[in-house]
Amino acid sequence: MRILALKAKGYVLPAIHDSMVRAFQSRGIEVLDLPLPQNHQQYKTLREISRSGYDAVFTLDPGAKTDFTLNIKELQLSIKIPWIIWFVDDPEGYGFPDDFDPDWTLAFCWDGEISQGKFPWKGRMLAHLPLAADPSVFWPERANSDLLYPGGVFVGSTAHSNVFFSEVFRNTPGLGEDVLAVWRSYQKDFSQPLHNLAWMALAPKINHEFDSIRTEPLSRLWVKVSVYYVGMIKRKEIVTKVIKLGGGVFGDGGWTNLVDKGVYLGRVFYGDELRKVYGGSAFTLDVRQPQSRSGLTQRVFDASACGCPVLSECSPELEDLFAPEEEIMSFRNLEEALEMKKLYLQDSTGAQKKGEKARQKVLAKHTYRHRVEEIIKALHKFF
Repeated sequence: MRILALKAKGYVLPAIHDSMVRAFQSRGIEVLDLPLPQNHQQYKTLREISRSGYDAVFTLDPGAKTDFTLNIKELQLSIKIPWIIWFVDDPEGYGFPDDFDPDWTLAFCWDGEISQGKFPWKGRMLAHLPLAADPSVFWPERANSDLLYPGGVFVGSTAHSNVFFSEVFRNTPGLGEDVLAVWRSYQKDFSQPLHNLAWMALAPKINHEFDSIRTEPLSRLWVKVSVYYVGMIKRKEIVTKVIKLGGGVFGDGGWTNLVDKGVYLGRVFYGDELRKVYGGSAFTLDVRQPQSRSGLTQRVFDASACGCPVLSECSPELEDLFAPEEEIMSFRNLEEALEMKKLYLQDSTGAQKKGEKARQKVLAKHTYRHRVEEIIKALHKFF
């Protein structure tokens, strides 16, 4: 089998792409690694190369540039080989399903709840494919017996920048108060579906039934913006209250004035630097971004691959992919997060045992080689 692998730009995406290429090659699959095309000359080159006996195209999130997303369907129809697309972000943000050809698309999504959504799509069902880890990049590593971050770590941004959502928020009277109202309900139990809470908050405001407004563009935008800002509040609230002096927060400079003095430690590069951070930490805190409904983040898999205990926001997928409380501790609100942190720090031996069990689970079931196996099975089934 021969695959064309199109590499998207980004902070973590290129590393995941490289891991997937290695996983394909470990199966004896020939892979031609190319950058994601960005202009018409590169589209032409891709068409010409694809005629050299390739069986499929593989890409992660197919780029954020509008020009490419608008040309995907035309490329698919001209190349006429299957396109394997693994969405590790919200597919809707990449024009799915409208901009993709149903006959030539084999799509996967890291988030189980999103993959079960009702898309106006005549193609094959969007399949759930969770994220994974690469054991050749993430493994247990500790410089010495003393932890560098005995108070735990969080690695991530304050929020994914969205200029459009920010503009809508500024120009919509009363939206700030509405967001806070949704947050007050949500903060009691993060296992509640946040999007549903937002829809239920909107329905009485515009005097419509819950189900009658779900397809209206302005209503959908209101919910998306509300969820975006509630998610931002959640992440800042949990991270600033759980990670204190002795711990470390790595990410964008927005954390500087949010966390206690000395806690923000700058950015960390994905790969070797991040592995050392996980290896030197008492635990890793995981708080999902709002675009995630139920999908587990990269932190859960990478930190676990390092044997670092994980303290994760609750999710149905956590129960499906790991053994809660035995392998990973979880929380539904701030109070539980603080309680679980206390348990981890008071019983470091028990925490390390959980981390090791989670590592063994990742090695047994959640590497990129496991994900490639699922992709190849689906490719053989449908094409």
